[in-house]
Amino acid sequence: MCDDNAVPVRCPSCDGYGWISDVFDGEGECDWCQGIGYVCRDEQAVDHPIPLKRLPALAEKLEALEAERLRELGYTGQAKKPWDQAIRQARGKLLDGKD
Repeated sequence: MCDDNAVPVRCPSCDGYGWISDVFDGEGECDWCQGIGYVCRDEQAVDHPIPLKRLPALAEKLEALEAERLRELGYTGQAKKPWDQAIRQARGKLLDGKD
């Protein structure tokens, strides 16, 4: 189903996470992408799971797509100092004892 002309795209079902959470079944692997987070979109714009045998050939493209997704979420690759972390600022007390 996923031929050489198909392009990998973010899974529209799980938005690249590879898993789904719902009130009936709880959490589980995404059925559309089979836990990969990305699917192959063919020339007719139909999405198919990426076959495991194609992963090595698509690895570089998938890594680039994942880096793009993480940037959209605000990930920079740099560690934040505790006093710069929003969760600690929301608590009102920083690790150095200052408010």
